[in-house]
Amino acid sequence: MTSTSARGMKIARRTFLVAAGVVGGGVLIGAGTVAVRLQALDGYRLPAADGETSFGAWLKLARDGRFEVVVPNEEMGQGIYSLAILLAAEGLGVGPEAGRAVPAPIHARFANPVVILDGLPFDPRADSAGKRAVIWTFEKILRAVGLQVTGGSSSTRNIAEPIRSCAMSARDMLVRAAAQRLGVSAATLWTEGGRVVAPDGKSATYGELADAAGQIEPRDVVLPPLGPGVYVGKGIQRPDCGPKARGLARYGIDTREPGQLYAAIRHAPRIGGALAHATIKAGLPGVRGIVEGSDYVAVVAGTFEAARSGLETADIAWDDSKALRLSSRDVLSAYRAALDKGTGYAPRWIIDSAGNTAGAAGRKVVATYQVPFLAHATMEPVNATALVTNATCKVWAGHQSGSLVRMIAASAANVPSDAVEVVTPYLGGGFGRRADVGYVAKAVEIARHFKGVPVQTIWTREEDLRDDVYRPAAMADVTATLDAAGLPTSLIYRVAVPSVTDQFIARVFPFAKGGLLADRTTVDGAIYPLYAVPNRSIENFTVDLGVPIGFWRSVGYSINAFFFESFIDELAAAAGVTPIAYRSQLLHAFGGSAASRRAQVLLDRLARFDADHPLAPGDTNVKVGRGIALTECFHSFVGHLADVEISGRDIRVRRVFAAVDCGFAIDPPNVVAQTRSAINFGLSAALFGRLDIEDGRVVQKNFDTYPVITLDTAPDILVDIVNSGADIGGVGEIGTPGIAPAVGNAIYAATGTRLRALPFGLSGA
Repeated sequence: MTSTSARGMKIARRTFLVAAGVVGGGVLIGAGTVAVRLQALDGYRLPAADGETSFGAWLKLARDGRFEVVVPNEEMGQGIYSLAILLAAEGLGVGPEAGRAVPAPIHARFANPVVILDGLPFDPRADSAGKRAVIWTFEKILRAVGLQVTGGSSSTRNIAEPIRSCAMSARDMLVRAAAQRLGVSAATLWTEGGRVVAPDGKSATYGELADAAGQIEPRDVVLPPLGPGVYVGKGIQRPDCGPKARGLARYGIDTREPGQLYAAIRHAPRIGGALAHATIKAGLPGVRGIVEGSDYVAVVAGTFEAARSGLETADIAWDDSKALRLSSRDVLSAYRAALDKGTGYAPRWIIDSAGNTAGAAGRKVVATYQVPFLAHATMEPVNATALVTNATCKVWAGHQSGSLVRMIAASAANVPSDAVEVVTPYLGGGFGRRADVGYVAKAVEIARHFKGVPVQTIWTREEDLRDDVYRPAAMADVTATLDAAGLPTSLIYRVAVPSVTDQFIARVFPFAKGGLLADRTTVDGAIYPLYAVPNRSIENFTVDLGVPIGFWRSVGYSINAFFFESFIDELAAAAGVTPIAYRSQLLHAFGGSAASRRAQVLLDRLARFDADHPLAPGDTNVKVGRGIALTECFHSFVGHLADVEISGRDIRVRRVFAAVDCGFAIDPPNVVAQTRSAINFGLSAALFGRLDIEDGRVVQKNFDTYPVITLDTAPDILVDIVNSGADIGGVGEIGTPGIAPAVGNAIYAATGTRLRALPFGLSGA
């Protein structure tokens, strides 16, 4: 697995060629299907139009000196386009205003194995020959499969090194082209503002040199340490901010094609229900027809308003014979039963273990936590536009995987995959919701009834909440045994939660068999803990009652970090030690690992902020409290301090301080923005978020019953970036997991009441 590190390294010629797409990785594999597949990618280069020169798979240069960098990850607000421009500009030695980022073609060359490799059941801080061999093999296979996907805070980790190496190698090729043109040694030349300059003052622009440079054989170049540069480490203005602020950015829901029709869709009211039949009256104004699907009905019209009106008058009969009739309380009861059965329950996976938990003696601390189902509630409701003919299909949609969209659309349209064109506008929120692309299949199915005409299918907010794939509800029993000093000698962590990965794979590949391996994603945040617990058992009880679940911003971390960091606070209280000091004791007991050292730096930042900004007492009848959480998420570390005010039963988060270590912050302003965004996202869940099911029906309908943080309820958020020099980690999701436990711990500090369930609610006045 390639690693983008702060350490300097020499990029061999072949490494650049592979990264640039000039040479595939087949010879590294040897023989077999994977080798053949990788070798088929050997000659891939970006298509170049007139006036452009392709420098492999990632970069093109135009005659006017402007460059274009392709990005295989979707821009869904995480700023990956600006980061790609920043890295390419730094490597080329030109201003970022000379560049633009565009979506990469859907091609195996742009696979993202990082997001899947992160899910392998290995301790990220341990190393072994076996682990390296498995990761190396999986990476080659995944690159051969060629799945393009955006998620898991993996975008930067996936593209940073190839873009850096391609840009720097292209710069070297431009210098050598200038040396040939000017008749001097390349060693005497330097670059400046998009020109190659000679000692006598003669120069040539990149645009003038591009054609000749593109014909030069790449050679070994030195990739400098990933650290502060002209642009790297400072950041640039995001190119999408201006259009978004002025309302000019185009999202999927903004698609407008000649002759376009609109579809309003309604799904079976019970989860798992089916459509029996549906009819509409003839002659409805603007209505063009009705489409009956397996679990939905859609009315198609010349405007969305006409389609919705037609749907309201439709006569619909649903088939509930296979629908779920359970309620949220039934799910929690099933979790409780599984945890009570303990080792006798199956499937039960031991994800992480050490020592002997059965032999621990001492004071016991026991707690049970739970969280509800959550919807994604993206600001842009789910939608997709499709144009289907007898031989082709074109899709306009925000999504998190062009590869999956093309595959799903081809199946729904009954055309070959290479006959599907995918247009990807900005995403009005992803959060994992748009990794599940079943909505694209439905949009294509509907458009297939109106061949040759583009049809846009829009989920209303009610349908968006009803037809979501939810963050799973979960319940955990946690037990620790404390020694005389109050430190844990034993930890048993048992969480009942279904497998997100199994359900996701079953939706994409219906014939795939799940349940063969433990799903690490649902226990992330509890496994491989930062803190020293010599005897531990981290167990997952996979209880799946059929409620559709999917990836949600930070996935299992959003569940287990709340459970785990709340429990650490409970241990601190039991030991009579302050929460910060107690965590410091645990980190020191870990034995000085790199992870514990990074975490300790953040803890020190939190302690300093705590000392420098003492919590002011509240007004009369207002209680105040400060809470802490320390989390590791997607190879990054975050410390949270949250200040809360409580008046009666009203909980208000006033201020959050977050210390962030993502290795090296390539684009610091965006790291701050993403951390703030993720904190507010997590606060919505902590204070308000719950998706209830009653008799198989989703209770919440819109933002009046599924509220989110608003400007007037959002806290002040301060973000402190720590550049540790470690390998770069993720950013987009890392602020979410720690905010719920920090707030819960602050509520305990203010009231003495420990809240072990989300969303938080106080019963007394």
